[in-house]
Parts: sequence; C-alpha cells; structure tokens
Amino acid sequence: MNRDLPLTPQRVLFASSEIASLNGFSEQAEFITTLTSTLSAMEHDVRLIVPAYSWLLSQTDAVIQTSRIRLPGDNREARILQGQAGQSIPLYLVDIPGQFDRPDNGGPEDAIRFGLFSRIVSLMAINQAGINWQPDLLHCSGWQTALAIPLLGGAWSRPATIYSMHEAKHQYCHTEQINALSIPVELLKSGALEMQGRFSFEKGAILMADQLILPSPGYRQELLNDHTLHPLAPLLKKRADRLTGIPSGIDYQRWSPTTDVHTEQHFDSSSFELKGLNRQRLQSELNLPLDEHDLLIGYLATGRDTSEPEQIASLLQTIAPDTPIHILAAAGENDPALQPLLDSAERFPQQLSVRHATDEARWHRILAGSDCLLMPARHYPSALQAQCALSYGTVPIAHASTSIREIVTDATPANLLHGSASGFLYYKTTPEQLADAISRASTFRAKPAIWWQKLALQGMAQSFHAAETTNRYLQCYQSAIDNPVATPVH
Repeated sequence: MNRDLPLTPQRVLFASSEIASLNGFSEQAEFITTLTSTLSAMEHDVRLIVPAYSWLLSQTDAVIQTSRIRLPGDNREARILQGQAGQSIPLYLVDIPGQFDRPDNGGPEDAIRFGLFSRIVSLMAINQAGINWQPDLLHCSGWQTALAIPLLGGAWSRPATIYSMHEAKHQYCHTEQINALSIPVELLKSGALEMQGRFSFEKGAILMADQLILPSPGYRQELLNDHTLHPLAPLLKKRADRLTGIPSGIDYQRWSPTTDVHTEQHFDSSSFELKGLNRQRLQSELNLPLDEHDLLIGYLATGRDTSEPEQIASLLQTIAPDTPIHILAAAGENDPALQPLLDSAERFPQQLSVRHATDEARWHRILAGSDCLLMPARHYPSALQAQCALSYGTVPIAHASTSIREIVTDATPANLLHGSASGFLYYKTTPEQLADAISRASTFRAKPAIWWQKLALQGMAQSFHAAETTNRYLQCYQSAIDNPVATPVH
C-alpha cells in the first residue's frame, strides 16, 4: 500500500465492553471513545457496539429497539437497541437478559456474558443482526470482544478484522463456560482457543485477526523482547509482522484544564497559579487537612495491576512518618484488591486517603487538583493516564516502563537544566525506589514555586492530540483490508 495516497472513507464497527462514561477512568474506554469520535469527524462511517449495562441505558437518550436475535444454542433472545454516542456516532447496545446489570468485575461469569456479547458482534459484522449494514472492518478492543474474531474465521463474507490489547493481565475461561457458549465444534477442534487445559478468547483473536494493535510502540517492544510479561507474548512474537504499536492520544475537549466541565477553576500555561484553587477546593470537598507545603499525590486505581495497592502499602511503611506528602487514592467500590489501601489508610491517616470515585467528575477533580499523579504499575500498555496528568500540569511519579518513557522525561539535574524534564521516574518496582522518587519530588516541591511551575509547564507544553496518530490507525485498517489472513497461525 502506498502510504502517501489519501485513504478512502471506511465503514468501521468498533466493539468494546466500555466507553467513556460515568465509570471513572478506563484507558480502554478512553481509547475507544476518542478514536471513534476522531474517525467520525474525518467522515468515516463509524459505529459502536457495547453491552447494554443498566446504568448505560439510563444515561443514553432516545434508545430504540432495532432487532432481536436468538442466541446460538440458547433459548433466550438478545435485543439490539440503538442510540447515539457523542454527536453523530450510531451506538448499538446489546441487551441480553440478566447479563449486564453490572459492569465487568473480573468474575468467572464474565466469560459467559462477554462470550455471548461477542457472538452478537460477529453476527453484526456479517450483516446477520437485522441492522442492514455491514462494515468493511471490525475493530475489537479488549478480551471481552475477542471471541468475535475467531467466530468469523470461517465466514466467507467477513470484514477485515483488527484486535487491540489494552491490559497487561490475561483472562482465562474454563470448559464449563465454553460449553455454555455453544461455540462451533470446528473452532474448538482447531485449538485456536485452548491454552493448557483452559481457554482464551484473546488467543483466538491474536491467531486470526488480520492486524493487531498495541497502544504503545514501547509496550510492543517489551512484549516481543520478554515473553514473561504476558502469557500470549510468544504468540505475539510469531505475529510480529502484523503487530503495530501506535501511541494513544487524548481528547482535549474532555481532558484539558481550559475546558474541563468537571472542574470549577479553569487555567492554562499562562495562568498556572490558578491550578492551586483546584487543589484547595479538592481539599475542602474531601476534608483533607493538608499543609500548603505538603505534596498532594493523586492515585487513580483502575485495577490494571493488582500489585499497585500492595506497593503503596509497602511505601508507607518505608518512608519516614513526617514526610510531607499525602496520597489521595480514587477507586471504585467493592474491589477486594484495594483492601491493602483501606488497611493502610487506617494505619497512616495523615498520609493516605481512599475515596470512592463512582463518577467521572471526581477523577477529573483529583487529576486537576493534585500536584503529582502516582503510577506504580510494573507495566503499562499505554501511558494515557500520564498524558492526561501532563495536560493538567500534574507531574507524574511513575515506574519507568517503556511506554511511560515515551512521554515522561525524568527530572534529573541534566534534564532540568536543559528544560526537558516532566516527571519523576524510578526503574525498579521496590518500595525503596518508589520512596526515593517521591522524596525527590517532595524535595523539589519545597524549592521556590517557580521551579515547580517550570517543571509542570514543560509537561503542559507537550501535545497528545488523537488526530496526530489517527492516520496510523487508518493505514493499519487498510493493511488489514488489503492483506487478510489466509489461515490461523499455530
């Protein structure tokens, strides 16, 4: 394909278990929402299919039923409802009785409900869902949609397929769950889903997708070089010729201190001192008794890495009790992985607070009001959180994974001198290294205010507009259409 030729408008069906919503901060949801709106603005025919969560139905206006589909091997019928995402994107909601009264929670039942959802996605992709529309390309995002791609493997009229991965963890399912989905015998016999006595929808997608995408070139390189990082890393290496790393972009209409509808005080690089009012209002809202010289560190718990709460708990046992910091953790409700944080908040109330963030507004206010954003995960498929933090002049304190190093430059003396520093990085995931990074940030924060402002403004000067990388997605789409997979790779 000649990459200099203009790309013709495409019909693209996006399948995701999430979209940007009232559920807080999800990198996958942000990715899908931002990319679909950007492509739609470029006049591509973009449509989005997601589960019909009860909370989503309550927030979506003018939903109408467009079709009913009997689930394969099941007596139940699924309804397809149509609404609208953003200004102009058709949104299809798959309503399966009793399946989507709650969001993705990582439980064993998720394999069944998202497997059923993927079956509906596969039918829509070949125009057998009563919608009277067929895409040129199906883009599945996350393991919750991955089964749709191997289900399309034998369809003569299938569209081109893309699979994008957004999580470092991997979801398995078991024989009884596979049986409940009535997956075609031919697919099961092929071994495309089987992994040492268990099953993986994601394995099938990686084997059979026409193109694979990771949301960071650095994360792609990590997986290709170190097979211990992910159970499917060896398989990704076999498909390296079809595996692309494309940096994430952010929606500056939603994640900018100049336009954020969830923050009371807007500011920009020329009025950075107004950011302090967001901190004051955040402290008042959450009753945080902080000294103005204390370093307020936000932490947005997404459940991406279950070791993060344990790292923070170990950190608080490592640092001196009088260290002038306070960590404000925003988390969803009823996540057992967060228990180490809750226990630590009781032991160290002066240095850690945990607040439930049941809507997106609180996540925005924490990001806008904090001095720093803590990112202690061992690996990041994308650096989207750090990109959003830099937009608000909120300085990242992060483990230096390759995806983080793509956008954050450590505040070493040399980098500070040359004006390239934008955050505080550490290279080994130990409490001591994390404590050292926080100590460096705290010491730097105690310098004259102009020093911290200069560091924050260097981050704010960076641009992560989604439109800047969208053409790379379109090129990947065209490659999938022009060069489909003939047979699965085993």
